Amino acid sequence: MDSLYVWLKFFHLLGLGVFLFGHGISAGASLVVRSRPVDAVTGALLNASNRASAISYPGLLVLVVTGVWMGFAGSWWHAGWIWVAIGVLVATLVVMGALSVPYHQTRDALAKKESGSEVENRLKQARPAALAAVGTLAVVILFFLMVFKPF
Repeated sequence: MDSLYVWLKFFHLLGLGVFLFGHGISAGASLVVRSRPVDAVTGALLNASNRASAISYPGLLVLVVTGVWMGFAGSWWHAGWIWVAIGVLVATLVVMGALSVPYHQTRDALAKKESGSEVENRLKQARPAALAAVGTLAVVILFFLMVFKPF
C-alpha cells in the first residue's frame, strides 16, 4: 500500500504542477491586460489565458482525484485537516470563479467585436490583485494543511 500511496502522491504533485503552470499563464495575462489599451494584443492575451485552461483544468482534475484517492489509501477521512482542505479548495474555486467573471466577459466581448469602450469598462471591473491574493492565500493554507496535517 505504501507504494501505491507514493505513486498517488507523485501524480498529485504532478497535477499540482500542471495546474499551477496553466493557471499561472492565466494569472499573468490577467495582471497585464488591465494596464493595457484594448487592442489586438489584449485580445491575444485573453485568448492565451482562456487556452491555458486546457492545461490547468486537467491538472486540477488529477489533483482532486488523487487527493480523494490518497484520503482513502492513507485513511485520512477521520482527520479534520482533510475536510478543512476540501472546504478551502471549494471556497477558493467559488470566490475565484466569481472574481474572474469580468475577464471571461471581456474575452467574449472581444470575440464578438464589441466596441473598445465596452471592453475597457469590463476590464475596469476586473480585480487581478484580489484574484492573486485569494489564490496565493489558498495555496499557502493548503500547503500548510498537507505538510503539517495539524488536526
